[in-house]
Amino acid sequence: MKIVIWGHYPLHSSTHSYIHGAYYKALKSMGFEVEWLPNQKIQDEDYSDVIFFVEDSQKSYMPIRENCKYITHHIDTNYFTNQNVPYNNVLKLGNCIRDTIHFEKIEDLCHWDESTRTLYQTWGTDLLPDEIDIDNYVKFDPTKKYIHYVGMMYEQGSYWIQYFAHFAEQDNKEIKLYTQSVSYEDNFKLIRDSYICPDFRSDWHLQCGYIPCRIQKNISYGRIQGTNSPFVKEAFGDYVVFGGTPETLYNNLIETERSQTFKIKEAMQFVKDKHTYINRVNNILKFL
Repeated sequence: MKIVIWGHYPLHSSTHSYIHGAYYKALKSMGFEVEWLPNQKIQDEDYSDVIFFVEDSQKSYMPIRENCKYITHHIDTNYFTNQNVPYNNVLKLGNCIRDTIHFEKIEDLCHWDESTRTLYQTWGTDLLPDEIDIDNYVKFDPTKKYIHYVGMMYEQGSYWIQYFAHFAEQDNKEIKLYTQSVSYEDNFKLIRDSYICPDFRSDWHLQCGYIPCRIQKNISYGRIQGTNSPFVKEAFGDYVVFGGTPETLYNNLIETERSQTFKIKEAMQFVKDKHTYINRVNNILKFL
């Protein structure tokens, strides 16, 4: 079957475009016939027997057909069944968070709820397995000046980055925040050129246990990754550095980088084996 990723096109058009872009890259590499299209009216196309991949805000112009299947983010299944799509033709995707890990475990950070046909899994790195070279990790360079942070700030994120920056400034380091339109290639370069690599979760993310793709990405890029999230620490264990305050996160990252005892190659191999979008697609195919 042909796969059509619908909406959040082109890349950089939204935060979710990076998710669709990563799925598109993975599906192409796996040999699927796949298109990535904007959410707009399209004429003179036969969309029979197609798998559509869509997020709720982008569904308005998507064809709804009885003989198609739908992989959905945050869309009520009734939206499709009310238009005569068979119930089993709809697969719902959700984020693996604290409240979803009691469902049937499929693999690490992937759980299945049969009652709603929902597959809960985390995001992943945008790199394909053969693009992750575990020998190409970044050795700590104390002369680097900038801490590059690529991503959006949510709720208390600004508090975290401001206080983290305060401790960095004492070491004559500076945080640079990139929130819009950073390509995969530039993200890779910025993270590898960063002094250290923290991640800041807001209160809501800390409560629900949200895991951002930054964790898997930065590890796959060859960097030691820090987090302020106990749930991320629980999920990734020795493959991340934890600090519950801006000061402890900063100090723990510096100490870990300087000690040269962190098993970065093992961390990279863990992401390579379990946290690429190849893994995410394979999980989806089990229930499609």
